[in-house]
Amino acid sequence: MPDVAELSRNVIVEQTPEGLRIQIVDQEGRSMFNPGDAQPNDRARRLLVAISTVIAQLPNRLTISGHTDGSQPGGRYASNFELSAARANEARRILQAQGIPVDRIYEVAGRADSEPMFADDPTLPGNRRIAITLLREAPPLPVDHDL
Repeated sequence: MPDVAELSRNVIVEQTPEGLRIQIVDQEGRSMFNPGDAQPNDRARRLLVAISTVIAQLPNRLTISGHTDGSQPGGRYASNFELSAARANEARRILQAQGIPVDRIYEVAGRADSEPMFADDPTLPGNRRIAITLLREAPPLPVDHDL
């Protein structure tokens, strides 16, 4: 399990209009994935497991998005969209294996290289990452409400 220092170096948490976004990215620009590979590396896998323990305690539904750098994917993926979607799906599998119920997963999406973390150099390995958003949703209305 990662310690607090490793989490603070590799996890960015920010408020967005959709909710609370948790990005798993190395601040030193290292990748969470090998080029052309959908499997998270060991560090990314440990971080996903650590984050899942917190997510499991919250009621929010979540979205998972995978990201690539600006390089061509190569290998078995024809496009960065396919590769990034596969990365998001691998992250979903890890979260579910850690006890996140399937009904809490609202969306799994591949963003390809459309939202680079390091916009000044879209080819940097640090752009290969996962983002998890805990959705901001209105609380359910009581059953006897008139609306």
